[in-house]
Amino acid sequence: MDKPVVLVNFYTPKSLGMRYLEGALRQAGFDVAVVYFKGFHSVRPQKPTSAEIEALTSFLRGANPLFTGFSVMSSLYLDAVTAVSEEARKALGGASPLVWGGVYPTLFPERSLRYCDLVLRGEGEGAIADLASRLRGGSDIGSTPNLAYMRGGEAVVNPVRPLAEDLDALPMAALGTGEKYFIDGEMRKGDPALASLSYETSCSRGCPFACAYCSTAGIKRVYAGQAGRYLRFRSVDSVISELKAARAAMKNLSFIHFWDEIFTGNPAWIGEFAGRYRAEVNLPFDIWAHPLTTNARLIAALRGAGLEQVVMGIQSGSPSVRKNAFRRAETQEQIMEAARILADAKVPRVIYDLILRHPFESLDEIKESYELCARLPGRFTLQMHGLNLLPGTEIADEAVKRGIYTPEQLEAVMYAPMETQYASWWEASCRDEGVNFWYKLTYLTQFASMKKKAAALAGQAESGIARAKADKCHKKARRLARARHYWQKGKAVLKGKLRR
Repeated sequence: MDKPVVLVNFYTPKSLGMRYLEGALRQAGFDVAVVYFKGFHSVRPQKPTSAEIEALTSFLRGANPLFTGFSVMSSLYLDAVTAVSEEARKALGGASPLVWGGVYPTLFPERSLRYCDLVLRGEGEGAIADLASRLRGGSDIGSTPNLAYMRGGEAVVNPVRPLAEDLDALPMAALGTGEKYFIDGEMRKGDPALASLSYETSCSRGCPFACAYCSTAGIKRVYAGQAGRYLRFRSVDSVISELKAARAAMKNLSFIHFWDEIFTGNPAWIGEFAGRYRAEVNLPFDIWAHPLTTNARLIAALRGAGLEQVVMGIQSGSPSVRKNAFRRAETQEQIMEAARILADAKVPRVIYDLILRHPFESLDEIKESYELCARLPGRFTLQMHGLNLLPGTEIADEAVKRGIYTPEQLEAVMYAPMETQYASWWEASCRDEGVNFWYKLTYLTQFASMKKKAAALAGQAESGIARAKADKCHKKARRLARARHYWQKGKAVLKGKLRR
């Protein structure tokens, strides 16, 4: 009997990427067991307990896998993955390799090989099926494209295979099929995604932009010099077929999340998608958008199809910060035009992303964020967070060039414990009371009832009384934001249930 491949995903039970890999292995004729390790928590994820690690390692010993693949998408939870990897390698006892794949090992294969036996870099469907075939056949794996491994104390990093040009030819994400387990407190059999209210997918791969704080630029460098496009799209038929299958499999499905880094701006694609989506899927959905790709006609078509929410990155209201720190090219006028399009289309929920209170902005520049947000039209929500310096990003290198951190300090920041990194993302602190004051006023602008209050306080910026009032209003606004979030989420889910 052939040995199975075991795939382990961390902190994302829906894990679109892992489901694609499972589909590729099954299509190639391999048995696959998938373990979703720990639930998703976007604010305070918990480190794995010894009991949870033991549940996984006990499963690995019993499975006797051909190999075990760990999905390592982010350095934010790297300390948790390395701890689990150490115990997994002990459990496997050298009988089969532990393989890391994902964004982090793609960018840092040599460092990743400290914790695993092999690394698969880049897009994984073809690479993982190739590796599995060679291991099953007992052939030499040394020349496997995308593979990195240690030989004679030195890291060998093989070239990556070309990017998949025809996304429709790839297997669909595996949902509810095969052997699946969920470890969170205890180990339970079954696909955790099946009971969810939402399904996550993507219509494309790649991003047309290369923001300095994002890993996209680093991944593009991995594929530099290759022929073909980095940004690729699936056909409408492929996307609709997947969503219909998800609708049939998930009895509680009420909402679709599209995780495309920028939802396509192709008019012909949108025209076909909007009509078919409304007729064949007909559930509320959300997208990510960008000020430079937001088009009134296309947004109107998507609204007619069921667009419920748009998340758009502004990141800073300061043109200088956007250009010189974040490497974003949109102007104030282009941001305002995109905001007007969303307001005029009456998108039920518009969320603007902001990265604030970090070393790359001055007091005057955070004040510009307040001034921009105070002008945004329509109803909107602000998602405000700090700046995590991710390994391999341009802005991390810039922090050293500007003298914000020494290389040693940057290393400590980037590889800090998971709790520290998530806290710095969502609860970014700043000792400058002036910066904190304008941050709080910016937060108030998302509430029509508080805009005038914020404007009045802005005129008294140097007053201790104004700062005390801003603090009080900010605390009230946070309570309102939580209540609004659950209210809006509940409405969207109810709308989806009524459409089933």
